[in-house]
Amino acid sequence: MKGSITKRGSSYSVRVDIGKDHNGRRIQKSKSGFRTKRDAQEYLNQLWMDTQRRELSEEPFDQFVEKWFHTFYRRNVAETTAGNRWYLIQKHLVTYFGQTQLNHITARMLDEFYNEKLDEGLSTKTVRELHNLLNSVLSQAVKWSLLENNPVLVATPPKVRSKESTPWNQAQTEQFLQAIQGKPDETFFILAIFTGMRKGELLGLKWNDINLVKGKIHLRRSVARVKGKGLIVKDLKTKKSKRQISISPYVVKVLTEHRQVQGREKSQFFGYREEGIVFPTNKGMYKDPNNILRTFNRYIEKAEVPKITIHDLRHLHATLMLESGVNPKIVAERLGHSRVGVTLDLYSHVSSDIQEEAAIRFEEAFFQ
Repeated sequence: MKGSITKRGSSYSVRVDIGKDHNGRRIQKSKSGFRTKRDAQEYLNQLWMDTQRRELSEEPFDQFVEKWFHTFYRRNVAETTAGNRWYLIQKHLVTYFGQTQLNHITARMLDEFYNEKLDEGLSTKTVRELHNLLNSVLSQAVKWSLLENNPVLVATPPKVRSKESTPWNQAQTEQFLQAIQGKPDETFFILAIFTGMRKGELLGLKWNDINLVKGKIHLRRSVARVKGKGLIVKDLKTKKSKRQISISPYVVKVLTEHRQVQGREKSQFFGYREEGIVFPTNKGMYKDPNNILRTFNRYIEKAEVPKITIHDLRHLHATLMLESGVNPKIVAERLGHSRVGVTLDLYSHVSSDIQEEAAIRFEEAFFQ
């Protein structure tokens, strides 16, 4: 953008080229009557900034979101989170908004987008996640002075409908364990049920993380599959997730036997590489989480128990502990929750029973 300041008598005037029309002719804007040259220069600077902002806000959504993701967002989140978010952006946001200019995205357009995704069968939780991503994208556009306002702030995303987990009861759990007795990965699922560890945390375990004498497991890393990058091993970062949990004598016995069997079998596998992994492949490397998921689904069919996810074994562990009267704070520490309130919110159906039992105990103690 070209501009000039001219003195006319006792005042100053500004003339600016602000672009070209559809015929290629220059479009000029002028204003006069400025008392000082400084006033004229400030007007010229503001006009330049407004023109620049207008041009930038016309940038297509797909170009901006890619720039935002790779130069800003991915540096501030875990690698697995970045991979999952980029998949959502490509599959849902880019395919919908595409070449739409940033300044043409409205709250009405966003509400139509949410409704369309619900009609496609996406859960309210996923649509809300897309809403949060859009909010991050367009909030950054505002911070970078590319937009005046963020339309996401006045849009109406769906409320998340909580899906209450229904883990197996004790009889079903025993039925499952009996069905997989002696099977490969039996120890993995016993540990999942008896510790409440996440799938990735279990797959990331090494023998030097486990003290079988003291009955302690130190959680230090997790294994995950990231789209476009394959299998990655990441260190647990937060104080709550990087934790120590106690294991029972039964689990110590199971792990001891597992280590003995592993020691005998690894010599039979050609090309086995000793990495000290508790649940390795036949090559001694970390197992793929997707493979353990397929094994779990196969075992569920064999055991003829209701279909649940591996993550539900974590819920099973928490539920049984709370029902047996374990302090919720201890349960939260074992699960690696950031605060005990998260645990109580997730297992409100159990905590209400605990409250009833506490009320009865108080009454009995009071009237003794």
